[in-house]
Amino acid sequence: MNKMEFFKILEEGLIDFPAHELQEILYDYKEHFSNAQSDGKTEEEIIEELGDPYTIVNQYRSNYIQVSTTNTEYEDTYEEKEANNETYTNYNDDSNKKYSNNSTNSSSNSLINIILKICMIVGLLILFFPIVIAGLATVLGLGTGLLAIPFAFSISGILMLLGKFGFTILGFGVPAFFADFPTSVTLLITIGSISATLICFILLIYLIKFIILIIKKLMNKLSNKEGI
Repeated sequence: MNKMEFFKILEEGLIDFPAHELQEILYDYKEHFSNAQSDGKTEEEIIEELGDPYTIVNQYRSNYIQVSTTNTEYEDTYEEKEANNETYTNYNDDSNKKYSNNSTNSSSNSLINIILKICMIVGLLILFFPIVIAGLATVLGLGTGLLAIPFAFSISGILMLLGKFGFTILGFGVPAFFADFPTSVTLLITIGSISATLICFILLIYLIKFIILIIKKLMNKLSNKEGI
């Protein structure tokens, strides 16, 4: 077998290979022949070193089939991954749309609920405001009345004491009936009246604070009940 026959077997055996791959294979063997001939080897010796051309063709074809199978499997796997990615992307898009719709609906419902609750609280305030004002006015009136009684006795006692010592208030003296009261009795009445006035004043302050505290608790209870 000579060089031409060797290359003819290779070319015919690999004829269905892509043109660029076939040319690369033939070029490698031609270069090997050139180098070996430069070293003084004959064509028969070179072919003997390279081996049977039919065996070489079978090796190339076997390797080519394995590579083609691997590429096909890779392409199938890639396409399957692309399909899965597309499905996952579509699922994410649908999920995001549903989440956005749910968020929009929830926000709208929350706004409507808040408006309704505010209207309800305003209505309750309008309904109970006159009752609260009337109650406050009644309590303040009673407290002021209880405070006015000992306060009046305190003023009277002070005037009586001043009258006993000869003082006149705005040009008026103390009547003779009150002037005959013992000084000790008048002093005790005055001290008792002043003490009662102070006690009533302190009680009135605590009563006002208690009413304010009740109103605050009622408002907080209404607010918590309505969820605002």
